[in-house]
Amino acid sequence: MKRFSLGLAVGAGFGVILSLFKDQNGNRLFPPVQKQVKSLKEDISDISVASSKFKTAQQELKKSLPRAKKAVSELQNEIEYYQISINRIVGKLKAKTATINSNNATETNSSKK
Repeated sequence: MKRFSLGLAVGAGFGVILSLFKDQNGNRLFPPVQKQVKSLKEDISDISVASSKFKTAQQELKKSLPRAKKAVSELQNEIEYYQISINRIVGKLKAKTATINSNNATETNSSKK
């Protein structure tokens, strides 16, 4: 592992030294690498901004979560109340329908006689 680390350090140092030299046209030997490093720095900056926005959104979500739970609980209570009242109405309608049907059946039987 020592030799690998040494080789890595020597290679990196040699690459840095080569990047400092210019060719015959006056251009650096590794300009694409410089562009990639600049792009990498911009990407890291974008990631850090996105990370801070994510943390802010996460905190806002934690703050609003109790209100959302309360709203859901209230909504469930309202739905239960609605179901109870609808069941009462349906029960009354069934009773009236049964009464009407029995009256109709009685009238039909008496008219047949």
